[in-house]
Amino acid sequence: MRAVCAVVAVLGLWAAPVRAGCPVGQELFLRCDIAGGGKAVELCHNERRLNYRFGPKGGAPELALSLQFGEGADHEPWPGIGRTIWEVMRLRNNDVVYEVYAGIDKIDAVEPGPPDGLFGGIVVHRDGVGEIAHLRCRAGTVEYVY
Repeated sequence: MRAVCAVVAVLGLWAAPVRAGCPVGQELFLRCDIAGGGKAVELCHNERRLNYRFGPKGGAPELALSLQFGEGADHEPWPGIGRTIWEVMRLRNNDVVYEVYAGIDKIDAVEPGPPDGLFGGIVVHRDGVGEIAHLRCRAGTVEYVY
């Protein structure tokens, strides 16, 4: 119930369009356009809180969540192995978990010029059901701060 109240409060106070920029005091984790749908996602954070917006690109968010770490939000950092640098931020809204992931190929990260190998997306899980959606970022639109 607390997450639903947070959503209502956030929608009232934070109705800026998706891709409008992070709130003061937060930094970007992931921003991208979702492949094949005209939607966008933006996830910002600081050491205490995650702010998530999803909806039409340039429009009011369909879903906005603002959750504190340990109270519906968590972070899974890159474990430091493998060729791909990746991490995951999770937000729980009642029985649904939004798993926002982003990463980059390490080889691409050290080559000159802007990185081409950035990726990201959202995996949506429902308790007792499992994965109900997997929305991938459209290539070339990913902004990921690693």
